[in-house]
Amino acid sequence: MPQLRQNIITGDWVVIAPERAKRPQDFVTPKSVEVSKKEDCPFCPGGPSYKTRIKSEDTKNIYVIQNKFPAFVEDGIKNGRSIYVEDEFYRARPSIGDHEVIVIKNHNLNIFSFSNSLMLEMFQVMQKRFIHMKKDEEVASIMPIYNHGSEAGASIIHPHAQIFASGIVANTVGREMEGAERYFGINGVCVFCDILHHERRQKVRVVAENKDFAAFAFYAARFPFEIWVMPKKHDSQFENSSPSLLKNLAEIMTEALGKLNKTLKNPPLNFYIHTLPTTLEHSNYYHWHVEITPRLSLYGGFEIGSGVIIDVMNPEDAAGYLNGKKKD
Repeated sequence: MPQLRQNIITGDWVVIAPERAKRPQDFVTPKSVEVSKKEDCPFCPGGPSYKTRIKSEDTKNIYVIQNKFPAFVEDGIKNGRSIYVEDEFYRARPSIGDHEVIVIKNHNLNIFSFSNSLMLEMFQVMQKRFIHMKKDEEVASIMPIYNHGSEAGASIIHPHAQIFASGIVANTVGREMEGAERYFGINGVCVFCDILHHERRQKVRVVAENKDFAAFAFYAARFPFEIWVMPKKHDSQFENSSPSLLKNLAEIMTEALGKLNKTLKNPPLNFYIHTLPTTLEHSNYYHWHVEITPRLSLYGGFEIGSGVIIDVMNPEDAAGYLNGKKKD
């Protein structure tokens, strides 16, 4: 089974999952698997994956399955305590949790061609599976994600999202929480709420807005055209979103992704939801949000070695291009 291992220096966790790539050729730059006939696609209805679907989640346009090669597993282990290995020097844990795939039934769609109603249906299913996974007392955090394009890690071209539930708090979320708690201690307000108010007041990076959400090019972007989507009202938990909030989330995601597609012509990208760990009920300082990260550049030695990212597109110009105010 996969195993969690902790970096003894930074405290960051990694998942060691050799089951997901067993041969040297699996490490060659990946290409999304594209089939010429829909009947050969593993995700199309009627295929092998569909036969293993969670039937209670089979909706008009979506079905849900367990990931065939999970990073986090449910295998009856109910003790996720750390173990110390190699003369009690390194720290490891069983990679307990869950890992599901949310499959769009229509083979011919991609994230840029989703209607508002399909986008909403996907977020509704994510929320429902999130609430189900949250019941597991071994789960500490849950992250829904979407990969589009081989450069963004999509191994199969058929449209699908994933949802990861793990026994640890994601490294990125943990660092966000530490910074947000520090900011709250100094200023007495949520840093995410302050960012949102600042961006809406400045208007130079906002790319979309509706009643409940704002989408903006992130000020300290790690990727060209990186966009954050944030609820205007403070809330730390995605899973508590009301039906009307999810509807407006779907609409602003469709709008923001549409602008990315119009500007960048079907770019590879990831988006993921950062939300409060499931071990906490509420936070005055943490604010759930969606991060959209187009994968247009590769990290070189400096970025990997230093952790300091070089972004070749400043966010103000990115917003200008997305809003049609800046031309080549």
